[in-house]
Parts: sequence; structure tokens; C-alpha cells
Amino acid sequence: MGPNTVLKPLSRTLQLKPIKFSPQKPGEELNLVGLMDQLHANLPTVGLRTWTIGITLGDSTFIPQLCYFFNNYKKLDENTCLFEVWSYEPGLIPLTLTPDPNSLNAIIDGEAVVEEEVEAKKRSEFIEISHVLVFGSAAIIESTRNTGGVNYIQRYLNKKAKEINLGRRSTFFFTDAISGGLQQEIDAGGGAVGLTVGMSRAAADSENELLGVLSQVRSYMPSSGMLTVDWRSKDKLPTAKVIEAYSEAQDLEEIENVIIHLDSGSSIRNVSQYKIKRTVHVADAGGKNPDRAELCRKMVLYLEELTTADAKGERVLDDNGELVNNEIFIPGSRRVKERKKGK
Repeated sequence: MGPNTVLKPLSRTLQLKPIKFSPQKPGEELNLVGLMDQLHANLPTVGLRTWTIGITLGDSTFIPQLCYFFNNYKKLDENTCLFEVWSYEPGLIPLTLTPDPNSLNAIIDGEAVVEEEVEAKKRSEFIEISHVLVFGSAAIIESTRNTGGVNYIQRYLNKKAKEINLGRRSTFFFTDAISGGLQQEIDAGGGAVGLTVGMSRAAADSENELLGVLSQVRSYMPSSGMLTVDWRSKDKLPTAKVIEAYSEAQDLEEIENVIIHLDSGSSIRNVSQYKIKRTVHVADAGGKNPDRAELCRKMVLYLEELTTADAKGERVLDDNGELVNNEIFIPGSRRVKERKKGK
């Protein structure tokens, strides 16, 4: 790449994700900032922070498929922290780009990555990075589906919390923040009377309730085509449950399309417009790698906007990161459930 090459800015989507923890006893409360503090203290190296996903063959041979670790953790104040979640496929990444497991933080030089593109592969095919800004009970997450999305970030952090024996109080999940406009549109259409979900492939042993149900149906009648499941009701479906199912399905790579059917005969095919998020443009530092300082600065500015009152005196987040006004919580692709008594 020449010294005078002008790179196009990169587009990044910042999602607002409220955070919910399992029930906690008085005096044992923990938020995500506190959780990340403990993970950072107990897992000082990249190797200790790495979670490897793979398959085990019949002869007990483990085949690694994807590696996750958090990187560049920084505590901004008692209620705020910033970090990255990196993921890569160990069988595809060049040896020179493989993160050093003994280092405190992994470093990738943008120019070096470009030189590694012998087969014209982009950096994102080797290493995917998602930036996370936590503020009290909410997080702003850079959307990158190749890391497995928000679902895999929360699975990874919960897995590591379990490894250092933090107990059930550390179990958390991200949710979606949906503006009141979606419920208003459903109400204007006379309420929801149906939901259609199209699934491209099954997911074995999924922890996701919706995906698990659909995968069982698909496994019962194997096919290489699209599985379409249609829920219809003579009565109106609970609006909150419909929004929850739609939002959950939208975050799953196995789900191709979701449609909400209204009593008026119309339908809603795109709920993403109601999710509280922001698209920003960031300078390319090389190899499709966003300028980290600029991206982090824009994430902080977006947080300030969410916590600042508008002309009507309303704001999205309060001083503790909780949603205010008529914004509603929509559980994401994993929900923590209370164990049955006796278990």
C-alpha cells in the first residue's frame, strides 16, 4: 500500500444493549464493570482469557474451530469500562498473525495484515474485533456478526466467569433496547395475530430456546431448503412476546427472515429500525481495521448522547445506565431462568 493511498471510511453499527444479571443476594450485587474487573485481575494473559470452541471426534481428538478472548481492557471510572472481544479461526489465520498466548494484550499492525493478504483476503477473514463500552446497567457494542454476535460475547464472558468460580451471581445476559415506536405500530395494526420464521439450517445443542425448538422441527423433516414456521392465532398474540421472539430471531445467523402479521392484514418485516442503535463512520487504519481511538471516542460520544436530556427533557439512559421513559426491555438470544426448586 502506497504512502499516499486514501482509504475509505468504515461503517460501524453501535447497538445499545441493556444488561440483566441473575437474582443476587443483598450485599453480593455485581455489575458487568465489576465482573470485567475480576476477569481482568484473574486472567492476565491472552492465553488464560481464550475460550476455544470446537468439535470432539470419536477418538477424543479435539478440533478447534473458533477462539475468543477479551483484549485491551480499560476501566474509565467506577461505573464505566471499555474492552474488545477478538475472535479468529485457528486453522485459517496465518502463523504471524496468531495472538501470542503469553502476552498481556494482543497487537495487530494494520500494515502487516495487509501484507499477509497473499490471496487477497481481508483482515476480517482472519481476526474479527468487537468493541464494547459498558456503563452501569447498559453496554454499547460494536456489531460484528462474524464474532457470533452479541450472543457469543455474553456466552464467552459467562464461561470465563464460571472458570474463576464467581458463582451464579455473575451470570448475565444482554437484552435489546426497543423504542416505543414498534409497539405503537403493532397497536395501530390492531395487534399481532401471527409470526412467520424462516430457518436456513439447524443448530445442534443450541442453548437458545427458540432456535432449539426450530432445530428439532427441521431435524424431524430433513431438507436442504428453507424451513418456514408460521404461528397463527384467532386471538391477538401478546405484543411483548411477539416483539421478544422477533428480536431474538433477528440476532440468529440460522434465521433468514421473520415477519409479524397484524390484524389489519398488513405485516412488519423490519424491526431493526426500532432498535436503539447508531451507525458511525471511522477511519480505516489499514486492512479494514477501524482506527481504535476514533471508534472508542465515538462510542463515548454516543453514550453521552443517550444519557443527555433532549429538548423535551427526556433521555434514553439514566445515570446508572437504566432505560427510562417508554423504552422497553426485549430479552436477547439467551435468557437467564430461575432454577426449579430442588436443583
